[in-house]
Amino acid sequence: MNRDSLTANVTEVLVASDEDRLELSCKMVDTTRTGYCIFVTHQELIEQVASKLGLDFRTASLELPGNLPPLGSEGMVGCLSAGVFDSIEGLLAYWVGGRPAQLSLSDGGQFEYLLLLYNSSTELACVQVSYAFG
Repeated sequence: MNRDSLTANVTEVLVASDEDRLELSCKMVDTTRTGYCIFVTHQELIEQVASKLGLDFRTASLELPGNLPPLGSEGMVGCLSAGVFDSIEGLLAYWVGGRPAQLSLSDGGQFEYLLLLYNSSTELACVQVSYAFG
């Protein structure tokens, strides 16, 4: 997967219309099927996305690794890396996993999970996804 495809796919999942376009800066994680996108937004849009996608709310904490499922299998990469947020501790976090229908893509692809982190004081958000196999 390349950065342009990742940007288009994440945009498709996050926004409902062209009026809601986001300025995403996306990268794949090494040679994995995982990618992440950073963007600046407001809390209202984060809540709209979370509601639309049926994301479960949690507070990010490295003390509770089960609270952020990608930690267990992928480690401190993507949105969880130190290069994105100085610290993820206490950030608003939203999650859905298990290849849900709302993460289906128009090109026939699918995301396995979606993790959304948001820092309300800086308005910086990061969304991390992993392309499903098959």
